[in-house]
This record gives sequence, C-alpha cells and structure tokens, in this order.
Amino acid sequence: MLEDGSEEDSCSQTTAAASAVTVTGTGHIDQLIHTATPTHDGVRRSKESDDGARVVAFRTKSELDVMDDGFKWRKYGKKMVKSSPNPRNYYRCSSGDCQVKKRIERDIEDSSYVITTYTGIHNHPIPGVGYYNQMPLMVPYDYDWTLQASSQSPFS
Repeated sequence: MLEDGSEEDSCSQTTAAASAVTVTGTGHIDQLIHTATPTHDGVRRSKESDDGARVVAFRTKSELDVMDDGFKWRKYGKKMVKSSPNPRNYYRCSSGDCQVKKRIERDIEDSSYVITTYTGIHNHPIPGVGYYNQMPLMVPYDYDWTLQASSQSPFS
C-alpha cells in the first residue's frame, strides 16, 4: 500500500524500468510510454482502462503506421482527433474471442514517431508459433534476426 492509499503492483515497476527500449532494425522502438499519471510522490502507477484491462503504449520511430507485432488485427475504425492533424486508427485482435484492441496514431509533436496503444491481454499464443512435444522449435544461433517494420499492408 502506498502513501496515497493506492496499491502498486509488480507490473508497474517492470514497465517503469523499461522506459527506454531499443530494438535494432528499421522499426526502432524508441520509448515505452508508461500510460499512467504521475502522482504527488512522482511514482507512476500502471493504468487500467474503465473495464480493468491493462493499457500499454509504445512510441516507435517508423515511416510505416502499422508494424507487424506477430498478431493478426482487424481494423474497425478511423477518426480524426481534434488535437492532432493525423488520424487515429483502431484495431481489434482477429483471433476468436480475444478482446485485445490497439490504437495507432502519429505523435503530435514529432510525426516521424508512431504511438501504438494496446488495451487488454491476449488469451491465446502468437499465431504461427510452432511447437513440437511441448517444446518450442529452436532456431540455430547463427541467424541474426531483428525486429523490422512490415512492408506489406495487412489489408491486401
């Protein structure tokens, strides 16, 4: 229990510690935006949506708006936001009854950055991950793989 009466969980400490995440490749994750509000003691708390779902946002330097995160998404909306010249796009996970949503928009202050906000936790593994005898398939260590922005449109 904290001074202000709220409780801090281990996720908020982990998220706060990951405030500067760097991934090599063309998709460069510049910053994990801790979607919380600072309090009088300067400690940030994890934010939850109105229905209790976890909310996490990433600020990524990219020319592409939509980057491949391994999951399949269905676009369900797009709207202009008053405070931004760029539209905000809304996606829902296309796997069965998964309720995860993501919102993608350009940063208002620097349009070379994309802010991707995830709401919820997936109730299924990443599609396309192969398993054999309950063990994940191993990739030889001599491959030099990096996270990169997807060059394909998810709507084609």
